[in-house]
Amino acid sequence: MNIKNETKELIVFVLIVLLAAATFSYMLFGTTGIRVVAGIAFISLPFYIFLNRFELAEGEKFVFSILLGLTIFPSLVYILGLVVSFRLAIAAAFISFISISVISSKYKSKKHI
Repeated sequence: MNIKNETKELIVFVLIVLLAAATFSYMLFGTTGIRVVAGIAFISLPFYIFLNRFELAEGEKFVFSILLGLTIFPSLVYILGLVVSFRLAIAAAFISFISISVISSKYKSKKHI
């Protein structure tokens, strides 16, 4: 698997940032702090996969995915939470965003072949 040098550097940078944030959150809030950092990482994942469709730098995709994850995901969960339970709304929103991201990335790869 050939990975560009820039991508390797970004992966190392993101892991260091996540580790530092998790450590800091653990010192302040205990296990709950680590759960919050992990939640932000998981919420940002579908948007990062979706942003791979566009010609953005890795850093831009990272920042935009966090911003989209912190704005769009809670909004959809809140709207769904008015109808069903919030735990079900969180699961439904996460699964829908992941499936949209995967389907759109597969559509892009078939379109350009």
